[in-house]
Amino acid sequence: MTIAGRAIAFAALLQMSGAAQAEEFAAMVRDLNAMQNLMAAGNAGARDRAARQFDLIEKQIDSVEPDGWRDERNIRAAIVYLLCGGAPAKLREIYEAQFVDPKDAGLFAASVEYAEGREGGIPKALQEISARDAPALLGGHLALVQGGALIGKDNARAVSLLDLARLLMPGSLVEEAALRREIALLDPARESGKLAMLAARYTAKYAASPYAQNFWEAFRQATVGQETFLDRSEPFEPLFDKAAPNQRLSLYLALARQALQAGRFDFASKTIEKAAPSATTPSARKRIDAYRSVVAALTDERSGDDLKALDQKQLEREDARLIALASGVVSRLAAREEPETRPDDPPNEMLETARQAIARSDELLERSARR
Repeated sequence: MTIAGRAIAFAALLQMSGAAQAEEFAAMVRDLNAMQNLMAAGNAGARDRAARQFDLIEKQIDSVEPDGWRDERNIRAAIVYLLCGGAPAKLREIYEAQFVDPKDAGLFAASVEYAEGREGGIPKALQEISARDAPALLGGHLALVQGGALIGKDNARAVSLLDLARLLMPGSLVEEAALRREIALLDPARESGKLAMLAARYTAKYAASPYAQNFWEAFRQATVGQETFLDRSEPFEPLFDKAAPNQRLSLYLALARQALQAGRFDFASKTIEKAAPSATTPSARKRIDAYRSVVAALTDERSGDDLKALDQKQLEREDARLIALASGVVSRLAAREEPETRPDDPPNEMLETARQAIARSDELLERSARR
């Protein structure tokens, strides 16, 4: 073989080596995402495997030749790696050494800055790129980061980007995070249908996610945390049953409190009984007993003394407040008077419905006595 032939063959080998490096690095980043997706679904060992994969990728970065950073596959993989939590230090060195193709340098640098957590939020170059036009893996991560950066600034645009992230990467940690964030942004009254749909998707796919507690907190605020939720609760109750027992108990009792304060005692009583199977600890069972006592006291004045006998040591603060409100109703009804309204008075609905319920109870007793 001539010298020229050897040079051509050597150049071809280098090109093949660079292509192999690019494919290996990109494959390792895809594997990292697959592990994170398993983690979102509740796979017990996926988190440790993902942590080890981060370490392997860090080592792989060292083995990529300088020319390898002009391969678009490596650039896309590096950006995804940074957006899903990768360490930026080595990739900053690569950028500062000017190994990155100039056409990709702006986005690469912005991704490094984002991973470094610099002040001022998401870099402009990262916010302006179209996630919709990128490949699905990169686009999903971009949409999630872009949407997250707009929360509190432009919630409508944030929701649109989180929707896009979910559509680009279904069944992934990206979708799991997008669902959690979007649920917290929706208007519970105007977008109740979408809220129920997204919550159903989360509970079906990600109930075992290590981040599920964050979802339930956002879900609680969007549902029982809203004063107007009572009349919209029916489609959401099946989702309550997907929660862990302590969370399920909390959701049902919060709904029962709303019903009691609105004077809807039958609704409250049924809701308390739905909560009862979730009371798996002595303190939880005491909460159920306390709520039953409140309903009894508000519908039958002969049960009023039961409220005074309640041991409130193991009750939640909101339980104690409810008991205080119910005790106020019972006291006013027992006094048979209409004192001036005070700031700590029980809600009018609770008072009026309790008065009507007790009147009905008294009437039934009188009829029985006449027989």
